[in-house]
Amino acid sequence: MNSKHKKSPLWFGMLIICMALLPVGCGKYLDQAPTNSLTREQFFQNEADANAAMIGVYDGLQGCVTQFLAWGEFRGDLVTATVQSTSNYPYYEAFSADATTNISSWSDWTAVYKMIGRANIVIESVPNIVNLDKNFTQEKSDAIVGQARFLRALGYFYLVRAFKEVPLILTAPSSDDVNYRIPKSSADVVLDQIETDLTFAEAKAPAQYSTDQATRGMATRGAVNALQTDVYLWRAKYQQAVDASQKVLNNTLYSLVAGVNWFSMFSQKNTSESIFEVQFDYKLQETNNLGGVSGGFTVNPVLTNYFSIEQDKTRGLNNTYVNAGSNVYWKYTGLSVNGTTNIGRPAGDADFIVYRLADVMLLRAEALTHLGVSQKQEAINLINTIRTRAGISPYVGVDGTADGGLLEGYVLKERALELAMEGKRWFDLVREATNDSNPDLLINAVAQSRTVAERALIRSRIIDPRSWYLPILSIELNRNPALVQNPYYQ
Repeated sequence: MNSKHKKSPLWFGMLIICMALLPVGCGKYLDQAPTNSLTREQFFQNEADANAAMIGVYDGLQGCVTQFLAWGEFRGDLVTATVQSTSNYPYYEAFSADATTNISSWSDWTAVYKMIGRANIVIESVPNIVNLDKNFTQEKSDAIVGQARFLRALGYFYLVRAFKEVPLILTAPSSDDVNYRIPKSSADVVLDQIETDLTFAEAKAPAQYSTDQATRGMATRGAVNALQTDVYLWRAKYQQAVDASQKVLNNTLYSLVAGVNWFSMFSQKNTSESIFEVQFDYKLQETNNLGGVSGGFTVNPVLTNYFSIEQDKTRGLNNTYVNAGSNVYWKYTGLSVNGTTNIGRPAGDADFIVYRLADVMLLRAEALTHLGVSQKQEAINLINTIRTRAGISPYVGVDGTADGGLLEGYVLKERALELAMEGKRWFDLVREATNDSNPDLLINAVAQSRTVAERALIRSRIIDPRSWYLPILSIELNRNPALVQNPYYQ
């Protein structure tokens, strides 16, 4: 399979025959009865068809990265909007009184459901090819379905963290019996399905591929384990998160890049630290708007103060961000960093890193802070490993007898320093505030990152934890009468 997901003539043929059944939005997916399932069945005849279909799922994933970044970052405390308006400031827009009609983009789940729809077609249709193509073994079929189930799980994990309750669509548009107008499922039901998909994917997805780029850019067992770590931690299943993350740490495919090469993760792509990143290449006409949307925000003083206090020159100025009249994020727009003649990326083809080793190490550390003394000591060691790589002082005078809340605060700060503008921060705040039954953690962090004049208004909008989840667009509610608006916005 082409690891760059290049659109071949075969793929365009499939789009015409099969993917026309897919939605341009979840509502349309729910509304649309299948009209050509026989044609689709006729298409899935051999191994090449299966690979073409899987390419289509990766192609759909490329269309999701802007939402993934926005949902995980733009309401957190590490960014400041350049224009505070409902059109490009999701924090204000998402919590305004007329949110269901005023939002135009950041509550749009279209791309994610489109990718999920393509995955559902692969999951349903590819296994049948085993009976039609003698060269297409059960093992090959399972490997492709495992990839599709990983990507479906990834899509739903972003959806459940952004909206909490969402329609759980597991059936491809293959017969008139399918009910396309379904209500939302609870978060636990969606998360249970995610875990089920990942159990299958862990057993069937390849350990690696023939090229390093494919191994970092396609679903692998290591990527599955990273996502499992995140899911278990979100659900406060701390021991399971520790167990899943241990598999990542034991995987010899992954190692931290040297501190001197830290920025290479973003400029050169697919480094030894990368576990799973969405691939882009302008030479293949595959670009994104990550630089553009991240450019709508400057670096919040909260983050610059962190870097300054820690004297973090590895990840701070001229790495995570540059000063171009104001402090702007550099991860998706830069190619080199030397402090004087920083070179920008000429085309919008930065990869979107979904998981890398440092991320999983810190997720593991967070899980460990909730366990025993020896586990807390390991959490400190993991945090210090990341800090040492960055060339900053490790924590000393603290051991496994320390309060778990103190150590969790260390993790949260380190994740800010390491992962800013990678689509993690808002989810980190929601996860810790929810799992620790400590809403003030999120409320205070976000409010204190705003100007004094803004704080009272911002606090009033996030004091109710139900507001931490986005509203459903009114257009989706109109398309699907079974949908009910999320509670805070009713």
